[in-house]
Amino acid sequence: MMELEPKNKCCELSEHLREEILAWLPLQSLCRFRLVCKDWNALISSTRFITTKWVDKPPNRKPWLVVHLQGAPSKMPHSLAYCFFTRTWKNTSSISLSFLMHQKQETRKCLYGSAAGLFLVGCASEFVVFNPLTRRSIQLLPLSSIRYIDIFSVGIVGESREVYNVVVVGKSRTLKAHLVEIYSSTEKSWRIAGQLPEDVKVMRTGPRSVMDMVFCSDSFYFITLIEEEWGIMSFSIREGTFFSAPLPDVANENSIIPYLLACGSRVLATVGIVKEREVILQEVIIWEFQNVKAVSTSYSSSSWWKEIARMPPSLCEIVNKSWSQFGCRINSPFMCCIGVGDCACFIVKGGMSLMEVVFYSLSEKTWNCLPSCLLGEDIIAALWAGYATVMAFEPRLDMKVG
Repeated sequence: MMELEPKNKCCELSEHLREEILAWLPLQSLCRFRLVCKDWNALISSTRFITTKWVDKPPNRKPWLVVHLQGAPSKMPHSLAYCFFTRTWKNTSSISLSFLMHQKQETRKCLYGSAAGLFLVGCASEFVVFNPLTRRSIQLLPLSSIRYIDIFSVGIVGESREVYNVVVVGKSRTLKAHLVEIYSSTEKSWRIAGQLPEDVKVMRTGPRSVMDMVFCSDSFYFITLIEEEWGIMSFSIREGTFFSAPLPDVANENSIIPYLLACGSRVLATVGIVKEREVILQEVIIWEFQNVKAVSTSYSSSSWWKEIARMPPSLCEIVNKSWSQFGCRINSPFMCCIGVGDCACFIVKGGMSLMEVVFYSLSEKTWNCLPSCLLGEDIIAALWAGYATVMAFEPRLDMKVG
């Protein structure tokens, strides 16, 4: 009897068909399939496959919501991520943060931000840009002009496949002022881009002692006090100029601390209204910033902001249920509010070990909740979950670190 020679059916497929099939793989499987053989690794790692095939498939268009838990001193940090396409929480073995996790506790780096598939990590004033999919990283040169980062913010913004900027706000080495220093991946150096006005009062709205900075297009925005009222300040990275605007008037009466977030090319402000003298959230309002600085000379908030949504009472009840467990120990029911793609996400610490996420979809104009996220399986991990760093992550195998 003639013996049939076994054949690798996959190898019989044309290269075009193999690319079409592999492009539909979810991120975890794609990373594992790079280990099958050299040919598959070369195909999956090629810029042409990533930029012309993989990124165009529906599963790969939506960013992820990443929750990084730094952990207690005796615990190794770990990360979770929510995929808006599969609508599930995942352990982030495929977007390895081993660069953060396998370091001594005293030198462990913080996760500062994410943009265009890159993470920005650092310790003190030393920064590293890291692509967790390709596991490539680059340590940036030391800051040139900023000596001390006290009232500060650090962030990263991506422009193209090989271009990104790192932004740091901190105290000057020689001046009694706070400078804006920017690292350019194309120039591979830092430059002074501007100086905060002396009368600016920067407000901290997040769980960490930092000023919250959000990026949109070529500018970053942060919350400040303007004539003792809530306002925002914007800095243009390209032009090196500041301008300020008020927050909506409702942010000044019976409201919790407002948050800024960016969803694509839109800057939003969220304001929670509470019952007077009670820890009860009545409603949450989302406003969209109307960049009218070129035509408006009015400081009225109505000319700068447009209301786009209010959280339904049923979702406010979910938020209040979690908030009531902490009482007046925290001044806001939200750990943070961030933009993930076209979704405005409200992160709520739900009990000892759970995290709840209420979100508003700008494209669908609907409110919803994500499945509850289990932050820790033991009480120590759960207690430290309040120090979680939450951010959006856009999977980008094609993004180079430099």
